Order: sequence, then structure tokens, then C-alpha cells
Amino acid sequence: MSKLIVRSASGEHVYTIDDEIGIGRHPKCAVCLHDSMVSKRHAMIRKVGEDYIFEDTGSSNGSFIDGVRVRRHKLKDGDQITMGKVTLQFQAETEAEKLAKRVNISHVSDISQVQDRIQVSSMEKFMPEASVSDLSVLRGDYEKLRLGNELMQNIGLERDLTAALEKVCAELVRIFAADRCVVMLDEDSTGEMKPTAMHTAAGKDEAVRVSESVLREVRESRTAVLLSDTSMDDRFSQVSSLILQGIHSVMCAPILYDGAFFGVVHLDSQRTHASFSRKDLQLLTGIVRYVAMTVSNTRLVHQIEEEAASKAQFERLLSPSVVEQVMSGKVVLDKGGELRDVTILFADIRGFTSLSQRSSPTSVVAMLNQYFETIVDVVFKYSGTVDKYIGDEIMVLFGAPVSVDRPADRAVACALEMQGAMEQFNIDRERNGEEPIQIGIGINSGEVVVGAIGSTKTMQYTCIGDAVNVASRLTGMAGPGDVMVSETTLNQLHSKAEYDVLEPVQLKGIDGKLDVYNIQELLADTMERKLIL
Repeated sequence: MSKLIVRSASGEHVYTIDDEIGIGRHPKCAVCLHDSMVSKRHAMIRKVGEDYIFEDTGSSNGSFIDGVRVRRHKLKDGDQITMGKVTLQFQAETEAEKLAKRVNISHVSDISQVQDRIQVSSMEKFMPEASVSDLSVLRGDYEKLRLGNELMQNIGLERDLTAALEKVCAELVRIFAADRCVVMLDEDSTGEMKPTAMHTAAGKDEAVRVSESVLREVRESRTAVLLSDTSMDDRFSQVSSLILQGIHSVMCAPILYDGAFFGVVHLDSQRTHASFSRKDLQLLTGIVRYVAMTVSNTRLVHQIEEEAASKAQFERLLSPSVVEQVMSGKVVLDKGGELRDVTILFADIRGFTSLSQRSSPTSVVAMLNQYFETIVDVVFKYSGTVDKYIGDEIMVLFGAPVSVDRPADRAVACALEMQGAMEQFNIDRERNGEEPIQIGIGINSGEVVVGAIGSTKTMQYTCIGDAVNVASRLTGMAGPGDVMVSETTLNQLHSKAEYDVLEPVQLKGIDGKLDVYNIQELLADTMERKLIL
């Protein structure tokens, strides 16, 4: 179903488009927009054939698609429509949604009409040539085997699973002289099978009815089944539910690989002279084995690619030891949060705005990449987690997502080493004729909510709470080369430290004045230093 996603000051709303939908400020409009620049009846979207047409109905301030004013426009997926301060995005019906509408699940029981079953786990042998007396039958069987062999060889050449299954459907219709073929796959943990590919001999967008009871039988028994119209058999007095659908023969085979059930391949024939036979069912089970391998391999490749992408993303944010724990499942970054005591570090380049104005955009980006490369190596050395980059600022956590010994010590040691690393960084910059940069660092410790926050499509592991705000405010106060810490962080240090006591400060949004310290050095003996690292 095509949709219209409306984004305005009041939030985001989604509307389904059937045949037409009115847009405007009037309360009777299906999409009512509360914007003074939108006319009462501003525009319409109508379905014309397979297309959706946007039409401005004479509005005062006009309608814009991708920045161009339009009166009438054939919409395509992703088109952005602007009316006043409101943005509307057209979302076309997906191919999967179109296919799902063409495949209907029948709740009529057809199990009594099962004529034959074949266990997919044990391939049956074909009859020997000497047992076949009719040469035309032999030639017909050979042609099916030849086409089936070609299909099995070509299945694995297509990397796109949907495209591969569409080819399978088309070839199976040709091999078995079927009228329709549907491949249905398990798409989620609910156990519901959804159509993934379909082909009809007539080439029309006709609907296909698939028996729910047959699907359940194939899934539960793990057998391929053959159904025929039993109304033509004197042993059955009841009217066949298949004939009521205009179907005379059905084959349905499970897609199984290494004990895993992936879905089914379903074929039907509406012609009495083209009913399927046991030999057809045998050949279909053999072909579906290769289909199952293709599905399994494609999903495995997709899983590996996702894991590789996830690992690459984690490696940008987490130290290598934590990445291995996340990838092995020892640490799970699920949605949801927990209270945890952590130490938060912010580092910010002093005078970055004026530096950016004096430099070209490319040199600024190159400088930031070199800078972050330098300090992130130090962060990972002390088992810190890069929470986020905010322009020229970086936020680092110690103690989440994995608990560490002495998070405050690690954070302060990391900050001091970061300041030391900047000295060598600036020597290299001055050697290249570039001006040096200085950073200020703020550190605070406290209880925060940590967890993976975001949508199902994109999540970020982060933390929120007053302790984060204090660390950010301290960073804003820190001068070039400073490592400013709160009293909370100072009290959590196991190592002795040299520091300057600063005047208590009043931070925005924080009740009372805060005692602040500028750390000069950690005085840790060899054993303590080993514990930190």
C-alpha cells in the first residue's frame, strides 16, 4: 500500500493512500495540515491506473517537489513534497507488498485430497528405462530432467535471492507445464510465510490461492505433497475444494537445508490434461534441494556481510577487546537501558571556529581525521569507548558497555596522554607549515543511563544523565592543555595525582557551585600503572 509520510512541527504522521487523498488546512481534508501557508484545500493525490498523480488544486503559495513548483506531477518513490513549512514524502508500494496482495491464503482444508507424499530427506530413484514402454513418455521425462538439470546449474549464479527465485518460478512453470508457481519464505520469527517470488504461465497479475492446511502439512511433516482434484474419483462424494478454485493439481515442496526449514515451493495446474504425477514430484524435490542451498548460502552471505559491517562500525567506536566481546555475544547492545556508574570524558579543540574560518574545508576535514586518529588510539589503549563525535568534539565512556577496573584512573591517564600526544601532533603540523591546535578536556563520574538508543534501523550505544552534562560543561571551561575534573572523579582516583584547585564554579543547569580541579600528573607506581592498562 502506498503511503504519505507527513513531517511538521507537530511530529511525523503516516497516511495510507487508497484511490485518492485530499491535503489541506480544512478539517475535512484526510491530511489536515496546521500551517498558515497551506490553503484550505491545497492538493490531491489520485491513483490513475498503476500511477499516483499529485495535483495542486490552485493553492495560494504553491506546492514544491524537490524544490520545483508543480501543478501536476506523477509521483515516484521518495518524492519530497513541500507545502509551507510541511514536508510530505511519497512512499510507493513495494514489490513485496504487491506480491503479497496477489497470494491469498485459503483456510479450506485440502489435506484429504493429498494423493502422494515424498520425504525430502531421502531421494527416491526413478524407474529404469526398461520399465518405460512408451517412448514419448520417456522423451518427455528426459526433457524435464534436462531442463531441471540446467536450472540446478544456473541457480547459484544469481547473487540476488529474489531475482534467483523469480527465475526458479519461471523455469518450474515451463518444466512442469504448470499455470502458476509461488515461492514462500519464512521472513521472521513469527513462523508466517510470505511470498517472495511468483510466475504465471499467462503472464498476468492474477491472484493465486494457496491452502493454509497444505502449507502447515508440508512444514510439519517435512514432506513434498501432491494433490489432485478428487471430485472426479467415485470414492469421494463431496465437492472438491480444489475444483471450487478452478485447480486440478497441486505440488508443494518444503525448502529444507541442514535441518532448517526456509519455506515452500508451490505449483498448481488448472488443466485436467496437465495434472502432475509422482515423477514430477520426485523431480521437484530434487530441484528444491538446490533452491534450499541457494537460500541458505544467500542468507549466510548476507549474515556475514552484516557482521562484517557491524564489526567495522564497532571498531570505530570500541577498543579491539570490546569488539571481540560484542561479536562473540558476551556483550549485547540491545535496545533498553541500565543504570551504571561510569566516567565520561569530553575533548574539544580550542578556537576551532576561527581556525575553520582561516582554513579551506578540505584542510579542516583532513586535520580532524588526523586528530581523531591520534587520540582514538589513546582512548582504545585505556579501554575507553568512543560514544560519539560532535564536530571537533569527542565523547568517551569508561566503564560502559564493558565494566573496567578503575574507570576514573583510566579516564585521567587517557586525558593526560592525549595532551602529550598533541605535542607530537603539533610538531608534525608545524613542520608542514600548519598552525598547531590545542584541546581542552573535561571529565566527570557518576550514575547514568546507558544503552542502545534509536530506531530498529539505526541504534547508537550512548549514555544520558546529569553526569554527562557536567562533563560537557567542564570541557567548555577547560583551556588549552587543561584536564579539568570534578570532585566526584577526583575522589574515585586510586592513583595519587598532582592538581591545581580552582575556584568553585556555577554550571548552567546544575544546582550549587561545583569544586573543580585541573590535573597536572598521575603519580602511580609500576603496579598501579599495570592495573590501569
